[in-house]
Amino acid sequence: MQTEGASGKNIIIFSDGTGQYGGVLPDQRLSNIYKMYRAMRPGTQTSFDPAHQVAYYDPGLGSGELSGRVRNILAAAFGTGISENIIDCYEAILRHYEDGDRIFLFGFSRGAYTARSVANVMNLCGVPRHDKGGKPLPTGGVALRKIAEEAVYRVYEHGSGKDRARYEPEREELARRFRLKYGSEGQGAKGESQGNVAPTFIGVFDTVAALGTVIVKRVLFVLAVLSGVLGLAAWMSDLLLTWKILASIPAMFFAGSWGWAAKKQFKFIGNPPQGGKVSWHFAAWNLKHYDRFLDSSVGYARHALSIDENRKRFPRVGWANGGDALKQDRGPLEWLKQEWFAGNHSDIGGSYPEDESRLSDIALRWMIDELKSIPNPPLIDERFVQTFPDPLGIQHDEVRASLELWPRFWPKWARFGWSAETRKINPEAALHESVLARFAAASVPQYDQRAPYRPENLRGHLSTQRYFSACEASHEEI
Repeated sequence: MQTEGASGKNIIIFSDGTGQYGGVLPDQRLSNIYKMYRAMRPGTQTSFDPAHQVAYYDPGLGSGELSGRVRNILAAAFGTGISENIIDCYEAILRHYEDGDRIFLFGFSRGAYTARSVANVMNLCGVPRHDKGGKPLPTGGVALRKIAEEAVYRVYEHGSGKDRARYEPEREELARRFRLKYGSEGQGAKGESQGNVAPTFIGVFDTVAALGTVIVKRVLFVLAVLSGVLGLAAWMSDLLLTWKILASIPAMFFAGSWGWAAKKQFKFIGNPPQGGKVSWHFAAWNLKHYDRFLDSSVGYARHALSIDENRKRFPRVGWANGGDALKQDRGPLEWLKQEWFAGNHSDIGGSYPEDESRLSDIALRWMIDELKSIPNPPLIDERFVQTFPDPLGIQHDEVRASLELWPRFWPKWARFGWSAETRKINPEAALHESVLARFAAASVPQYDQRAPYRPENLRGHLSTQRYFSACEASHEEI
């Protein structure tokens, strides 16, 4: 199993968060992912030779051109989720990979889940070394795209959104067949059969996975019914044929969309391991049964988590487990680091104006330093990751901001926005040192006010509970 070495080039994949598409405008709110991409991509700005390092940037959900936005809306509605993003990133790896290369994966928000999913596609399918006929792997085009789609749609997403134990034997069998077909068989840390290549480093900012949007699905369902009724009424009327056809176009669009989704969600395997001729089901990403797996063959993994993100639809997605981390030996470096940082979702992953990005600079600098600490790190042009971290920086609140988007004359009781839910944090979870510095300050800016930093989900944490006790004691004295 190959994860690192100094002989080949670096292949670096960056998957951005929802609505993020860095570099489009000259003065833009940039995520930490795009800042890292800008500092590591080859070209005239960095002077990095593409023979030594290549970088691929995958824009976030809901960004880019109109066709991409329509695709993302349909994906959210029908539960195909981030499939295309995973395919894009995996295809980029196949396009560039040569023996001896090192692969680095980075992501923010849903892009973080994408990056983690790409790593798990590699665990199952590896990196093909030839096509199904034994000829050299295509270097691009439709032929290469089909191989990437097969790995994601046929193998990785078999049983997606469902109880993993039910479909895992079938998925493992599909993966074995894929590896045999494309020459990508490898061995894991314990000698188990798996893909032939594992990432050297995975770095993610606050992984979330809102992979199926119920509201969008319901709205499109209502529109589909209405368009069907309209089309049927038109054909039953005395309208001209041209008007009947025009009235039927929306219904045809929605019918085609449902057919497209059904095709993507239909999963099957011939001669399944449990016996029988065929096993099939419909699988779609949803708000449960997330993929939390972390391959022990991955070189290093780093996760920056948000303490203060309070949107109910943005729950964090756990990664591996403590037992896995303790079993891995990487010498003086830890295999898996997951640290909690002060601030909400984008206070960790970036994308606020630069003068409001002191908290996200903390997480960005931490990730860069962790990356530079490993053997044979990628090339980084520090000019493009200028950071000014400050634990006393402003903290944002998207729940409150969503309610203030309404006109001032609109009654507060009639406003609606993000539903709130405080994240749960283990009392022994690792807190970044900047969190304690923020606690120690007399007051810090929090959205529209200054106040002591006392997030309720850290009341029972071993490192911070004394601050709550001191605060309560002072109130009693008053």
